[in-house]
Amino acid sequence: MDNCIKNSLNRMKGIITALIIVTFLGCRNTPTTEIVNTTTDTLKTKKDGIAVVKQDRIPAKKTEKKDTIRNDKDTQMNEAFFQKAMINLSDSSLNVYDNIRADYRIFGYEKPDTSSRKMILFSVFTSDVKNNPYRCKFGAYYSSGAMQNTKIKYIKKTGAFVEVHLIKESDIKPTSVYMLKDWVEFEKRN
Repeated sequence: MDNCIKNSLNRMKGIITALIIVTFLGCRNTPTTEIVNTTTDTLKTKKDGIAVVKQDRIPAKKTEKKDTIRNDKDTQMNEAFFQKAMINLSDSSLNVYDNIRADYRIFGYEKPDTSSRKMILFSVFTSDVKNNPYRCKFGAYYSSGAMQNTKIKYIKKTGAFVEVHLIKESDIKPTSVYMLKDWVEFEKRN
């Protein structure tokens, strides 16, 4: 009887130790990007009648956490003061005008996906533009006029994005960039 009690106590110690380890690992600091990997079990029966549990893998999802580069208090935007990029109907040029009284933060992405690489940024906030904190390949600007020897041309709508080309005077081939169409509007005709 004593051996049964000792074995039970040893099992309880092992379970408590495992719970402490799981709790400790579950409460650690998390990185800025989380990978969520989900598995489910499927019960399969072989011909000899023995059940085998096989794990089904569901692809991992990448979840972006809140942007921590800027100080949110200093760069909060007010929807009443939003400014959008303007597409000129006569020549398809896209312009972002420098306006200190407006709120705008317009990213150009490598692909029509907000989780793809940020290629260019137009923002009213100095903390977004100074020293290019988002490491945009083509830089960060207050306005499209600040880009030297570069024009932006509207090409087409692509889902929730518009495709534009960055055309540098020295380059033969333009570079495609995608902007959320919520931040772009067409010039109104009179």
